[in-house]
Amino acid sequence: MNQQSSPSSSFKDSALSARTRAVLEPIVPPDAATARDAKGHFTQAFRLAAVRYALTCGKTRKQAAADMGVSSKSISDWSNDAQPSAAGEIDVERFDELAQLRARVKQQDAQLHRMTQERDFLKKVSAYFATPTSPIGGSR
Repeated sequence: MNQQSSPSSSFKDSALSARTRAVLEPIVPPDAATARDAKGHFTQAFRLAAVRYALTCGKTRKQAAADMGVSSKSISDWSNDAQPSAAGEIDVERFDELAQLRARVKQQDAQLHRMTQERDFLKKVSAYFATPTSPIGGSR
């Protein structure tokens, strides 16, 4: 009799061959030199790729960071932001949300600084014009 393979066995074989290929193919670190935006900051895509590499390469964070040309502190910070699960899955939505929140805080800090400077200037101007002038002579 001719045995036909069931769909579940072919799925297992394809999953196994994908795992085997992943083990045989070397993991290439992302290139930090080309992963910067106009301001010189690392792009979100690079940060995610760096975290994935650090989790899957089998090296320490310090060694993985050296492979990519970034600091180990950056890799640690990005890994903490991504909060990978035990299976190595990264919460991309949380990672993006944290980046947006940090950008918003930075923008609000700049706005607060600017408004504080304006307030201080107005205090000085109001103090200058609040001082009485001499009735004779007209100038100070």
